[in-house]
Amino acid sequence: MGHEILNQIGQWMAYLLWSLLLVAASLFVYLGLGGNFIIIGLALIHALLTGFDPIGWTLLGILVGLALIGEGLEFLVGTFFAARKGASRSGVVGAFLGGLLGAVIGNSMLPVLGAVLGGFGGAFLGAVTGEYRHQKNLEPSLRIGALAFSGRLLAIIIKHIIGLVMVFLILKKTNPF
Repeated sequence: MGHEILNQIGQWMAYLLWSLLLVAASLFVYLGLGGNFIIIGLALIHALLTGFDPIGWTLLGILVGLALIGEGLEFLVGTFFAARKGASRSGVVGAFLGGLLGAVIGNSMLPVLGAVLGGFGGAFLGAVTGEYRHQKNLEPSLRIGALAFSGRLLAIIIKHIIGLVMVFLILKKTNPF
């Protein structure tokens, strides 16, 4: 009887730690570190250690598909959110290029966190610069810059939600109870 209780406690603790590890991995999207692909890696390790039971190739394929959808949506939302709100082509291109350049410069100054902050700041400044070149008016250019910043944030939140769906699917499949 006591052995059964200890076994159950051990299973619950292992499942709780597994859950926390997966959720923590999902948060890496905010640092630009591919959290959804880390989740896939964790699921693959679990599958290898358990002989692909309960996580099998079908679930791994679904997870890869979801991660790729997340990447695509991040690019589309992050790039075109401001365009849907009235940004010119110059503002959209400026936001995209500024985000990339800002991430590179930010990462060189402060690895990981600098890339994230630089990406957001670069998207803002790139959109403002591109829009200002197009309109020659600072106020609407600043509005477009704020929209580019918001679009980038929205894109990462969407990607995180997809990551949480991935975590849910894994936890549902690996639940020992």
